[in-house]
Amino acid sequence: MKDLYYIESVKQFEESTIVLLQYIPKNIRKWELANRDFKWYVRKLVDPKWKEVIREGTYVYAFGNEEYQIANEDLRVSQIRKRYEELAESLVQTQRELPQDIFDNISTLYTYHINVGHGNHSLIVFKANNRVHIWMVDCSDYDFVSHHYYRANIDDCLKHIKQKFQLVGPIHIDVVMLTHPHYDHYSGINYYIYNELIDNHTVVYVNFKYRIASHNYNNLLSNLNRLRVRIIEPFSCNSNNNIRILYPDIKTFNIRLSPNNISSVYNICFDNQSYFVFPGDLEQDGWKLMDVTKCFPYMTRTHYYAISHHGSINGHLRHTVCP
Repeated sequence: MKDLYYIESVKQFEESTIVLLQYIPKNIRKWELANRDFKWYVRKLVDPKWKEVIREGTYVYAFGNEEYQIANEDLRVSQIRKRYEELAESLVQTQRELPQDIFDNISTLYTYHINVGHGNHSLIVFKANNRVHIWMVDCSDYDFVSHHYYRANIDDCLKHIKQKFQLVGPIHIDVVMLTHPHYDHYSGINYYIYNELIDNHTVVYVNFKYRIASHNYNNLLSNLNRLRVRIIEPFSCNSNNNIRILYPDIKTFNIRLSPNNISSVYNICFDNQSYFVFPGDLEQDGWKLMDVTKCFPYMTRTHYYAISHHGSINGHLRHTVCP
């Protein structure tokens, strides 16, 4: 059986291509039954001549002489894709009109950006009517470049939040906002689920329009499906007074773009003020498609920008302790 890899990400430079490949084991059935992720990632420099074969979100055979072959017809790939279709169909059925709680008169508002290595994890904590609410934007707990877990940093931050806000009971995540289905943005959500911080009362923003079928993403969807969480697809038409989705628009959604360029852009607002903008990993092609006339006012009035790990001159530093 040929060595099969899932292409997690592709970075094109002028004269080189850097690819992050995920090794797919020979027997994936036992991994599916245990709902365990594949952690075998390899970072490679690939000859640009393979750019038509090496495409993000697809599967390839890799040979010892640094050659690659499209492997989308492999039985393992078919198995992963079939599972994704079944899970997505089941989760779509949990979408329904939800009573949207509108939070105004916020007395306290904090945002935490946890050091998870190559990845992103942000928490928004606010107090309204003497009750503390915690929202999440993306959540990685594993750096697949260095093969290192960052769960201790997450635990330290949660402990800090519990002490600072004098929470007596267990922490609960009210809302999860996923920007796009890259492992360095969602791997840690399962960690919260296993520790019962996310449950069937949690509202999860997740987009089912992607053509992404990976084993690890299936595991996340499987856990969300098991919990029967409340699902909202993050399109601009599903915005509310507190969570405005600036991009994408369902009418102009282009599935041919890379996952980065169809990242959902979340604008967090309270008391009709824009506080945070989370752009996921949106790159140039995505920004060009955004309706700037709608986005620009929110961006100019925003008090804080949360720029992901891809970097920006106005990005934020990551610390080992909660800033």
